[in-house]
Amino acid sequence: MANPNATVALLDSQDTGLDMLAEMASSAGMVALSAHDLKELAVFLGRGQIDLLVVNATSLQVPLAAVFKQLADSLHRANVLVLVEANDVTTAVEAMALGAKNVLTLPIEPGRFKRYLGQLLARQPNGFICRDIRSQQLLALSERVAQTDVTVLIGGESGAGKEVLAKHIHQASPRSEGEFVAVNCASIPETMLEDMLFGHEKGSFTGAHQRYLGLFEQAQGGTLFLDEVGELPFSLQAKLLRVVQEKELKRLGGTEVIKLDARIIAATNRNLQKEVLEKRFREDLYYRLNVFPLKLLPLRERAQDILPIAQFLLQRHRGSMGAMSVNAQFDTPALGFLQSYSWPGNVRELENVVQRALVLAVGGFIGLEHLLVDGGLDDFMEQIPSLGLVQNDVLLQQPVAQNTIRRIKLQALMVVLRGQTSITGVCQKWLAIASKR
Repeated sequence: MANPNATVALLDSQDTGLDMLAEMASSAGMVALSAHDLKELAVFLGRGQIDLLVVNATSLQVPLAAVFKQLADSLHRANVLVLVEANDVTTAVEAMALGAKNVLTLPIEPGRFKRYLGQLLARQPNGFICRDIRSQQLLALSERVAQTDVTVLIGGESGAGKEVLAKHIHQASPRSEGEFVAVNCASIPETMLEDMLFGHEKGSFTGAHQRYLGLFEQAQGGTLFLDEVGELPFSLQAKLLRVVQEKELKRLGGTEVIKLDARIIAATNRNLQKEVLEKRFREDLYYRLNVFPLKLLPLRERAQDILPIAQFLLQRHRGSMGAMSVNAQFDTPALGFLQSYSWPGNVRELENVVQRALVLAVGGFIGLEHLLVDGGLDDFMEQIPSLGLVQNDVLLQQPVAQNTIRRIKLQALMVVLRGQTSITGVCQKWLAIASKR
């Protein structure tokens, strides 16, 4: 099934053709962006938000190769579907040679076109969502390194999505049929972590009633993800170094040498170079893990990713929030706030906000008053009474409580101050200010 939030760019120099294609794409639940020429297409590509490009070759004012060159120059990975006349074999062959996913002949039957769009988009990998051009560049780089077995070190703030990126690398690799085994090095006591990683033999210590295969062995043929590796106790770092270096281990209490065949991906929110200088992380282990470094930017620095991720999270959670939330959607002011907020907690905070909104929203739309950002438990509880959740049949028909209005106005002011001109009119309405400066 296609992602209903997918973005389809349509390139057709004729208004009639664009309108027809846009109508078919929109009726399939996709976002349609219409471009008359390469200049308009470049604007959409610059925003980093294209899943599929549909090109009507019959009305192109430039060579078809120029379209593919522009797509390649922008570092986009979008599939391309080219439309040709029924008897134009030459253009069809050229399109496939240039890298088109497929070619369809005109005229198009709407039902067939929508089904085909859905099939193309359904084949795209889910998981790591990226619309920002820098995120797409990171994704392309991660997929290249996925084809090798080198160790990867992912850096980035907490909650930015490092594990999601690690899973994507695993799924894009030849090891995708193997297990993806993840462990958070910061959440497990040192003595237990050693046992979990390397395993033990039966009778090796009191309570060891049977052999236990550690996570390295569980990941044989697959990928072991060491999250927050910077939190690893110093005493364990030497043992991990040997295993990573020699690709073999002995279980606790055992003598057998087990050869390992697991790809290692590590992640940290710390500056490991600084940790090395301050003698909190082994330099030799750092170089063993940092064979191929990837840096995942915080959400505030990849603003074009925010709304697609929010829509994805909305889809993921609304089915489990009860009948009132099944068709919930963000309204325009809510989308403006999501886009403008700085998200210090990154994707993890965004997911919390989406889940809260689904709990609090009634009537199908999620508005500004339902977006409760992380401000501490006391602040959160103070906002709950203003939403009119008690005696819904009476309170929901009354004006929004003053506390909620005040908070909405403050949030709207934040949006204005951040220069989000696309919703300035909405903010002016909330703030009761004139449009003149």
